Amino acid sequence: VLLVQNPPSVPTLLVAHVYCLWQGSGIFNQRSMPRLVIDWHNLGYTMFEEESPSDNNNTPNPYRAMMKKSIRKLAQIYEWSMAPLADAHLTVTHAMEHWLGRNFNLSGERVRVLYDKPPIMFRPTSLEEMHELFTRLDLEEDVKLNTSISLSSSSSSSGGMQQEREEGSAVAGQIVEETIFTQSIRNADGSTSVRLRDDRPALVVSSTSWTPDEDFSILLDALRFLHDKITTTKTTTATTITKNFPKMVVIVTGKGPQKDYYTPLLKKFNETHHPHINIQTLWLEAADYPKLLGCATLGVSLHTSTSGLDLPMKVLDMFGCQVPVCAIGFDCLDELVKDGVNGRVFEDAGGLADQLFDLLVGYPGEEALGRLEMYRRNIRGMTRWKENWEECARHLIVGDWDDRR
Repeated sequence: VLLVQNPPSVPTLLVAHVYCLWQGSGIFNQRSMPRLVIDWHNLGYTMFEEESPSDNNNTPNPYRAMMKKSIRKLAQIYEWSMAPLADAHLTVTHAMEHWLGRNFNLSGERVRVLYDKPPIMFRPTSLEEMHELFTRLDLEEDVKLNTSISLSSSSSSSGGMQQEREEGSAVAGQIVEETIFTQSIRNADGSTSVRLRDDRPALVVSSTSWTPDEDFSILLDALRFLHDKITTTKTTTATTITKNFPKMVVIVTGKGPQKDYYTPLLKKFNETHHPHINIQTLWLEAADYPKLLGCATLGVSLHTSTSGLDLPMKVLDMFGCQVPVCAIGFDCLDELVKDGVNGRVFEDAGGLADQLFDLLVGYPGEEALGRLEMYRRNIRGMTRWKENWEECARHLIVGDWDDRR
């Protein structure tokens, strides 16, 4: 079996088909022809830019637009021609399955939906792992500089604890070490345990590739709107709500071409929106990324599909960690994110700001934690990758087939 992920389509699908023909030709060996299975994660031709009337300098360029349109069309014809040559097909959504049937004439038992699922390493992070991670990431200086989040309940208690540490005393309840989210506490028997800080900020995580199909300006505008909402008081009720809104630390992970453009904008945002909201960008080791997601209060997804037929893997990672997600809406997203059930769906920056306010007001109080727990209950029990593979794909790929193409 030769399993090929699509995209990329060019030249992968052609090379894979020629390889299968060569293996089955018997010229150099007596092997049977391998089965070719395409794993459709998106439509390859949609990865080429849409027709654009202008170049990067906003100067009209009809020739450039015509070339882009022609390349995209040729890529679509190539993909349409190569797809039927495969023995079987896996798709990541029912919407893609139906599209392939209507447009590429791919249907029947040889086409099966295999939803992406989070691997086992994406899970809620324990308090001990959380404390170790934030101690190592050392966010405190950046966040404290820009948001004035205090690392101690009071300066006097901090000074007292420091003196006790220096004297080597082991007082039950003593804070041995702390981050902006956690505290390591000395127990009566001399051991230590970790607890969440009562004054911890809300941790919002967004994973992005810093590309145009994940418009980061939406999140930046939403945080501006949210800041205005929590700092503008018009009535006594509004004042009470504002006082109950937590400080927010927004961590954005990933690398990409637009990161350098947004970095000075984020710095300016932090300077003008403290002490309420602080944005940090991180590039994490592979083992730390699931741990960070497992610490999050809430996730934000800015992914929009080039085809409208695939789903954001980053949301699946967050769901694996039982983190509710606010996701920007597009066709077929409801196959993953159910608005008001396991997350929220927004259309623009204003909608995201409203959702962040409604979900986080009062955090980390019991009422806010209860709202978030409602979403988590509907995320728990999600099928993992191995079980999903056995149920939906194994027979299609390695099972006995009576007929060939």
